[in-house]
Order: sequence, then C-alpha cells, then structure tokens
Amino acid sequence: MVLHSLLRREPRGLLRRPPAAPTAEAVRRELRLPKGRTARISGGRLRIDGGWNARWIAARLIADLPAAVRVEQYGEEIVIAGAPSRAHDRMVEAVADRIAPAAKEREWAVRRDTTVLLPSGGAYVRPDLVCVRPGSVWQGDVVLGADLAVAVEVAAAPDAADDRELKRRFYATAGVSCYVLLDLERGDAVLYDIPCEGDYHHQTDAPLGTALPLPFDAVLDTAIPEAPYRPGM
Repeated sequence: MVLHSLLRREPRGLLRRPPAAPTAEAVRRELRLPKGRTARISGGRLRIDGGWNARWIAARLIADLPAAVRVEQYGEEIVIAGAPSRAHDRMVEAVADRIAPAAKEREWAVRRDTTVLLPSGGAYVRPDLVCVRPGSVWQGDVVLGADLAVAVEVAAAPDAADDRELKRRFYATAGVSCYVLLDLERGDAVLYDIPCEGDYHHQTDAPLGTALPLPFDAVLDTAIPEAPYRPGM
C-alpha cells in the first residue's frame, strides 16, 4: 500500500507555496529546487543555476508563477523578474500607442507578452514590447528574433541592469533589427541597431522626453507619461 501511494504521488512542485508577493525575493524564499541547483538574487533579479534540466525547471516555474512574474532562460541560467511597477507599465503602454502608426504603415504587429527565441534554442526572453514583421514563420506569442523589426525594454529599478547589458546582447545575437532601451532610472533613451557578432554596431542616445530617431524614417516620442518616475512606484 505504501509503495502504491508513492507511485501515484504527483511530482513535487518547485514552490513550497505561492509567493507572498510577485517579487524576485518572494519567489526565492519559496523555491524548492532539485538537488545540486542553486539560486541567488543579483541585479534585482532571481538567478537560478538550472544545469542540464534548466528548460524543465523554467517550464515548471512559468506554469506555477503569476503571469506578471517574468521567467527567462539564458542557456543553463534561469532569470526571474518580479512584477513591474505601474510607472513601468504606463511607459510601455505609451510607447505602444506612439509606435503604432509607424508599425501600421509597415504592416508590423505591435505586441506585448511575446516570447523571443534564439534560433539555436536554449534561450528565450520576454520583451516589454515588440514589432513583428509580416510573414513570421512563428504564429501566436512565440517568435524568432529575426522576425522582429523592433524590441523595446523599459528599464526601471531595481532590476534595470539586465536590460542594459544582457538583453542587448541577446537581441543582437537573435538578429533583432533594432533595440530601443528607455531607461527610467537614468533618464536616457537609447537606440541600438545593426546587429553583428553578438552586439549592435550603432548606438543613438537621447534624453528621455525628447524624440528618438528610429532607423526606418520615424521618430519615437520618449516623454514619460503622467506622474514622474520614482523607484518602486
């Protein structure tokens, strides 16, 4: 009877209980990882050494965590970001509205909640906003980097560092034509374009609140909507 019960038992989950809050630290406290796997907080995000079963661990966490908690995979490392602030979401919503006319002219689809894959597999991210070219081989909420005309990230405390470095290199490696970084923490807007050999060869900087020239005969208004940005808002 005991053996029969063990055989029927569901595999244990990776969380002891649902996190008390949608934050990286709250997720860390509830983690129950397989033997030999480790987790740490760095740069405001939770980083898990997933090892050979990183893909399985990431898939389980995506299923178990609230949708607002972002799970991404970079090879054997899984990176978890807590739910964004309202100031962050306001900026993303504003950018979606502002870029929509240029996207419509070119028949690009403006999307949020999209997963971007590396062609080689083993890594994926979830940008704040993307413009997907027509004729994408992948349909729905999963695309290849080469399908994207633009990827947009809004960087805000406490986890802005990845958007500045890790995401930039990922998008260049994946073949995303241009990457727009709107840095609420530093007050900068940056356009990266011409991807080659794992990075972008061209960079254009502008203060937030000014027009950022885009490489397809358009400009992006980078004004911060509504209330001024404050960390944690």
